[in-house]
Amino acid sequence: MQLSWLEDFVELARTRSFSRAAENRFVTHPAFGRRIRSLEEWVGTALIERKQPVSLTSAGTLFLDAAVHSLDILNATRSQLKETSFRQEETLRVATGRTLATTFLPDWYESIHKRFGPFSVSVSTSGGQEAIMRLSAGDVDLLVSYSSPAIRLLIDPKHFESLTIEREVLVPVSAPDSKGKPQFRISHAGGIPTPWLAYAPSLILRGVLAKHLSELPRKLSLRSVYQADSYESILEMAKRGVGLAWLPQRLIQDEWKQGRLMVVGDASMRVGFDICLYRLRNSTNPIANSIWKSLSADAGASQ
Repeated sequence: MQLSWLEDFVELARTRSFSRAAENRFVTHPAFGRRIRSLEEWVGTALIERKQPVSLTSAGTLFLDAAVHSLDILNATRSQLKETSFRQEETLRVATGRTLATTFLPDWYESIHKRFGPFSVSVSTSGGQEAIMRLSAGDVDLLVSYSSPAIRLLIDPKHFESLTIEREVLVPVSAPDSKGKPQFRISHAGGIPTPWLAYAPSLILRGVLAKHLSELPRKLSLRSVYQADSYESILEMAKRGVGLAWLPQRLIQDEWKQGRLMVVGDASMRVGFDICLYRLRNSTNPIANSIWKSLSADAGASQ
């Protein structure tokens, strides 16, 4: 159960409207509905009567008191703890994924420090949906994320701003065989299916890859033999020769240079996409605002 689900439920109980509550919580209507359903699944019973206007079930009324009480206690405790932490105006709080935290953020961190001088940075890693919720709640100032159809669905442009800060490429890779040739090659429909290391639904780049493969003029013949919610896990299995994988180029650079992985297929098999920076439109962090203003100017000058 996530704390934001309680906040969603309290807001829905207050407004008695899914659309108004979703807007106030800075999420799309479908995403908000899914979060309420997730809370009901966690509780084990229906909390909402889905009619106009929305009303609470008897269980929902009982749970509302518990939710409000729990949020009051947690928020009061959080406020006390914040007093002993870095002052917000002196710290840039960044949310990102585990892979980007390793492959992209260190270089980006160095570049902004050279440009804006020294300041404290606090980085937290999580899945894409959780990171967006943290940004919505004001727990972080900036989100660095791969751009994908799923992220664009969850990021409401009325409440969030975005900047493209880098390009990345998904490349198909295979471990070499004993002769130094790719162990796996891309097979088209009608051929013997290629063992494939697939992304779990929770990974942001799953949608990016699926869209690209669906638009190829010739369909591929792939057989999923392994699925994971970690790019690093898929990388390790690719190195062990379990199957073919599409992985971010930054992630496989060292393995590629040292010959432990080989890029297969032609240029049409590679998938370009953006690494983006997101923030709330009403951000008050001076460091985040300075960085955003400068990067926005760079983006405008390059167009």
